[in-house]
Amino acid sequence: MNEEIIVVDARFKSCPGPLIALSEAAKNAKSKQIVKLLATDSAAPLDVKAWIESVGHKLLKALEKNGIYEIEVEIR
Repeated sequence: MNEEIIVVDARFKSCPGPLIALSEAAKNAKSKQIVKLLATDSAAPLDVKAWIESVGHKLLKALEKNGIYEIEVEIR
């Protein structure tokens, strides 16, 4: 089963800050663990999508609520 979800709060960081924070968290995560990124940078969803395609992780969810993007990635 999944370990506890790792939450990465990268709100108010500009590009490439959210992606760097997500990448660092992913390095410390276990296989099948979920990392949730919180970001306000509008480029974050596209950046994360491109990144996961290059590294092989799985995008579970990408939502925007009140200017905050919540992106969940399953680590492979």
